[in-house]
Amino acid sequence: MRLILYFWLVSLSLLAGAEPFTLTVLNIPDVQRGAGLAIVMRTPSGKTFLYDTGSAYPERLSSDGWQANFNAGRDLIAPFLEKAGVKEIDVVFISHAHYDHFGGLMWLSGHATVKKLIDSGYVFPGTADGNYTGELGDYNRIRDGFKKRNAYQEAHTGEMLDVDPALKIEVIAPPKDFFTDPLAETRPKNDPPAHYLVNSNSLGIRIQHGDVVFYLPGDIQSEDINACLLKSVDHAKLKCHILIAPGHGIHCTQEFAEATKPEVSIASVFPRYAKGLKSTPMFKAVGARPYITGLHGQVQVVSDGKTYTVTAEHSEGTK
Repeated sequence: MRLILYFWLVSLSLLAGAEPFTLTVLNIPDVQRGAGLAIVMRTPSGKTFLYDTGSAYPERLSSDGWQANFNAGRDLIAPFLEKAGVKEIDVVFISHAHYDHFGGLMWLSGHATVKKLIDSGYVFPGTADGNYTGELGDYNRIRDGFKKRNAYQEAHTGEMLDVDPALKIEVIAPPKDFFTDPLAETRPKNDPPAHYLVNSNSLGIRIQHGDVVFYLPGDIQSEDINACLLKSVDHAKLKCHILIAPGHGIHCTQEFAEATKPEVSIASVFPRYAKGLKSTPMFKAVGARPYITGLHGQVQVVSDGKTYTVTAEHSEGTK
């Protein structure tokens, strides 16, 4: 009887949103490559999740082995977690295999306790040019390391991820057979398949905490949003309160903005890109309040399951 009562009380407290869900988009410094995304989540049951781990570019000539002497895992995520008293990372979700999204994990995987890695399982099938060979290979090695210790999960459209009892986490993309490219002839020469196909097969997840919905779509590009994503999923699953802007806010379409119709959008991008983002007017047009790390600094959302608050380091328009 006591056990039944205990579980009833736990369930009641979770349904009532007694414990908060916190999502923090870290501010990635400009290392003159990529754009960077690192999100730290603290769940109602006290777990710690990461969605992407920020920028880190191996550089042999650098004094510490990283371009600009920066690794987001070491220099941003680890201090953030230490300040919060976090001793271990329960789940790392990696959207895709580009250094500005998984670079921090190259350091964290050797210096922190990471219990589980979840990604889409996508492996680029072609031959990558020199700009992408290194990062694709590095990520495959990281994934293989988690597989060897049975700490890896591949996830696809429609699957529910049972990682916290107070959260409903559904995979929005990609499907099991992945997105293929219907627009190869129209791509710019500086956008090779090892870039756009890896981006288009980003792990996209929908997180629901009580009544509050978050959507994290990864780096899927504008062309693939319309040609692949919007054609493959029920648009009702895309509607959200908090949206992490796809492709750092550089990529978006009006159709996507109208389908998601967020109340808040958050783009992780450097100051030099921040004021000309394609997504900003699109999200404003559907009623969203946009936040951009290059202007607002670190952005944090705290949900109690009924309502949410957003705080940023800087007021709008400041650096």
